[in-house]
Amino acid sequence: MPIQPVDNSYFDSKEFKEDLRRYEEMIHGGETTYLDSEQLTDIAEYYHSRGKIDDAVSVATYAIDLFNGATAPLVFMARMMLVRDNNPESAEEYARQIEDKSDLDYYYIEAEIMIAKGQYTEANEYLHSCFDTLEDPLDRSDFILDAATLMADYEQMEMAHEWLKQSNETECNDYQEALGRILFSKGDYAESERIFTRLIDENPFSAYYWNQLSASQLMQDNIHEAITSSEYALAIDPNDEEAILNKANGLLMLYNYEEALRYYHQYSELHPLEAVGDLYQGICLFNLNRLEEAIEHLKKAEVNYRGENKQYQQEIYQELAFALSRSGRLDEALYYVNKTDDIDCNHEEMMVLKGHLYLEHQRIDEAQMCFQKAVDASKMSPDILLRIAISVYDNNYINLAYNMFYSLLEASDGNIHDGYSYLAVCAYELGNYDDYLQYLRKAIIENPREARNVLNGLFPEDMEPERYYEEAKRQLKK
Repeated sequence: MPIQPVDNSYFDSKEFKEDLRRYEEMIHGGETTYLDSEQLTDIAEYYHSRGKIDDAVSVATYAIDLFNGATAPLVFMARMMLVRDNNPESAEEYARQIEDKSDLDYYYIEAEIMIAKGQYTEANEYLHSCFDTLEDPLDRSDFILDAATLMADYEQMEMAHEWLKQSNETECNDYQEALGRILFSKGDYAESERIFTRLIDENPFSAYYWNQLSASQLMQDNIHEAITSSEYALAIDPNDEEAILNKANGLLMLYNYEEALRYYHQYSELHPLEAVGDLYQGICLFNLNRLEEAIEHLKKAEVNYRGENKQYQQEIYQELAFALSRSGRLDEALYYVNKTDDIDCNHEEMMVLKGHLYLEHQRIDEAQMCFQKAVDASKMSPDILLRIAISVYDNNYINLAYNMFYSLLEASDGNIHDGYSYLAVCAYELGNYDDYLQYLRKAIIENPREARNVLNGLFPEDMEPERYYEEAKRQLKK
């Protein structure tokens, strides 16, 4: 079983379609047909890629029963235990059954189980010890790239990069893929985009390449291009989960909540037991002011959260607090803020959130107390002061917010790049149009993403932030 996502183009081949037809005829009462363990595992991969998890497990289990000790189906099930169930112990049980302990895929799954337990250094050392036993130059070359890819899959980019440096296959696609992902992780989105654009030129039918390109474009705020790239991936595979998420995220960034909601729902249908689909459906519904539906999805996300991404847990609690507070249920909202006390997150930010909720309900004294605690605990962090000013603005204390943003940014000596968009919109709402234009120009230069998020309501929906200043002058003149 490959470490990387399966190349779905294989599923369109005549060979695979014939194998799939024979298998499906057999399980629906047709004649018994012979398919080897690799062919059956390919069918399991196909079902998994289509969100048919039960069918995938069924065919893999059938292969395991039929071919005792075969590597491919056992590795597939071990990875299912890791990725779907977050259960390294069950994965170990499957790996233990693999007969050929010198198979490269056996090495990979053993290392992956260690990584899933958080034993990154041990996994890396184990891979090096396995590599030292290899004599075939081709195996060694493949191993280097697979080890780099495995480490990249688990965001261990420094280790991935160290493996990649050992490879002489710098022009091959596997090397370029791994390099593109490593550059992406280091924030070099433009170079990552260049690499995946070149790979697409060579293989335009790889949904994986289109997805990587889309992710790079999203991170550069090239949202329309990112959505287009995700649509190419979806044209190749309408159920490609990464493409669905990329398109949903792009639509969310464009404030197209209705369309984004549809794609997040599609993702949840493919992965009903994952938190992310319901989390972002809840965010869309909150922005559409469908509060009870939002709360329902966010609570479902809370139930489904299995530790796959620590950021999701904080987001779930945070978004539940916003939605419950907006619907008048302050005590329940505060309960979810308090739940963040027991998780790994920025607790000063959560104290600002608590103050924001009190302020939303005009409980000024409690809000001030929370804000002061956050300021003291953070030792007057500019980021915390900025978040408090944003809360004051969001609660419609425009004059106070203007003064807070102005004081913070004036004292920053140009070291803060956030907040100018808020200063601009405050000036606009207060009728200080000269200041509005001055801070708008600064906002576009310093943080165009923030400018889009904060000022989008003043400009046509599909307008890019770099055009805001000229459009604002035109609007004021008119």
